[in-house]
This record gives sequence, structure tokens and C-alpha cells, in this order.
Amino acid sequence: MTPIEKVLIANRGEIAVRVIRACRELGIQSVAVYSEADAHSLPVHLADEAICIGPANARESYMNTSAIISAALLSGAQAVHPGYGFLSENADFAEVCKDHGLVFIGPPPEVLRLFHDKAETRLEMKRAGMPVIPGSDGAVRNVAEALRIAEAIGYPVMLKAKAGGGGRGMRKATSPSELQRLWPQAAS
Repeated sequence: MTPIEKVLIANRGEIAVRVIRACRELGIQSVAVYSEADAHSLPVHLADEAICIGPANARESYMNTSAIISAALLSGAQAVHPGYGFLSENADFAEVCKDHGLVFIGPPPEVLRLFHDKAETRLEMKRAGMPVIPGSDGAVRNVAEALRIAEAIGYPVMLKAKAGGGGRGMRKATSPSELQRLWPQAAS
């Protein structure tokens, strides 16, 4: 494998600054991407290169796969570091990087796809012999099933949306009545 000489950072703010500093320590050139709103930000000034990828709205800039891939290819970067948030857990983005000959600095697309199904991720971890905390062995279909599982493992329990990310849909239940009250919130 050819050594990486230039990394595009597909993120902003402190995250981008940390990656830029790590690149500098490793003797790797950095390319910051930025929205119009971030044109005068610290990452833009610290990076070896900076490329505007769109308007202030993050969906039109930091989450715009086409703009980021174009910037990486135009800059001559060999790799893309997504930081965290934005596209860091997006399997399709990791796949597009790979399809364009770019190293995605993060888990491979197939692993990212698995992460989005929390129940399947848990089963895969168990199959691999990894320790997991007590909980359900698959998706819980209704509140009655959740109550049975909670009774078996003990309270408190966490209710977690199967496909939720970033803590959305997580609820801590300390009793059967609280679990019943929180179930609809976690499910929505």
C-alpha cells in the first residue's frame, strides 16, 4: 500500500483541528473543507489547503458527498478522515470513497452498515466472543416483552431504538411503571 501523504478532513471546528494537528505530527499534508460560514475558521487557517464545499447549511456542505469527494480528488488527497458526526458513520459515504480510490479513515462500509442495526451488532459481538451487557437478544417487539426482559435482568434498564444514533431514542427506566411510560418515547 502506498503511504498516505495527504488527508482531506470532512468535518469542521475542533474535530478538524485535532485531525490537522495529528496529520502535522505524522508529516502528512491536510486539506480542510469548509462551508461559506466557516471561511475564516481555525481549521481553514491551520490546514495546508482549504476548499469551500458549499453554503452554511451542513446538509449542503459537510454532508454533501459529491462536494467532499470532488474536493478530495481535486486536492490530490489519498484519504478522507470524516472526524465524528456528519458522514463518519455513513456506510454509503465510505463506499463512495472506496469507489473513487480514496482511503476512508474509519470502519469499512460493511461494518458501518452493521452498526446501524443495534440488535444485529449485539448478536455479532456475542458471536465473536465479545462481552456484552445483559439485555435482549434481538429487537423487542412490544412493552410486555420489554417488561419480561427487564424483570429477568433487573432495573435500571436502558431502552434503545434499534436504529437510533447519537443517543436519540435512549431512555433509562428504573421501574416497570417507568418502562411502560417511556416505551412509546423510545419507540418513536
